[in-house]
This record gives sequence, structure tokens and C-alpha cells, in this order.
Amino acid sequence: MRISTKCSIALHCLIFIAEYENKTNVTSELLAKSTGCNPAAIRSILNYLQKADIIYVNRGIGGAHLKKAPNLVTVWNVYYALEPDGLEHFIGFHSTSSEKCPVGKNIDKILNKPYEDIGISVKKLWNRLHCSSFWNTSIK
Repeated sequence: MRISTKCSIALHCLIFIAEYENKTNVTSELLAKSTGCNPAAIRSILNYLQKADIIYVNRGIGGAHLKKAPNLVTVWNVYYALEPDGLEHFIGFHSTSSEKCPVGKNIDKILNKPYEDIGISVKKLWNRLHCSSFWNTSIK
């Protein structure tokens, strides 16, 4: 099972933007310093968040701003903006199963429903987690 770090980086950026958007020009370079990531990777993440109408970025002079109030943005919104097919691959199937083995040749069918149920549960949980809960505890 693998969950991309992009979601955590995006949440880090959103918390930073919420905290500092009215205090300084929040650029990809500034976010890169805070996250420890490459500025190009940050720009890519910001681009996905902008396409999802979560943020907007002033082109030219830079500066990211929240487009939606934190209580209207869920962890699922952020994850889905970055990984729209993520739940389909949330838990991967191994590709080396033996077709000669009764379990091996049917393992995809055996595990598909439980894995689908896990994905549905994750989506429901992440839809209940609003980013405002992170904002309220982020900087003290």
C-alpha cells in the first residue's frame, strides 16, 4: 500500500497559505523552503489545487491565496485534486500470482470487494476532515 506524499505537502502548503497569505507574498519558493521540496514540485501541486478551485495564484508577481474558506475544504478535496484515480490504486495487487494456483488465479476477485470497501471508508473519513481543523491547531 502506498499513499503519495503529495497530499501531505499540499496540506502543508494550504496551512502555510492560510497562516501567511495576508502577511507576505506566498510564492512557490517560500513554500519550497517551508516544505523542504523543490519549487517546481510545489508549483505543480499549486497548479492542481488551483484547477480544483481551492486556491488561486497571482501570476507574474506570485502569491498564493485561499479561494475557499478552510471549513469548505476537506482532505478528500485536496487528495482528489492531486490523485483523481488514487483510490483505484490505494492498495495495489501484486502481479506475480500464479495462474496455476487456485488462490493465485482468483486473488484479484477475492480481494477486490474488501479493497473497494476500504477505499469507500477512506473517502468518507477524508470527506469529514475539514482543513479548518488543521488551521485551528497549526500555529501556536
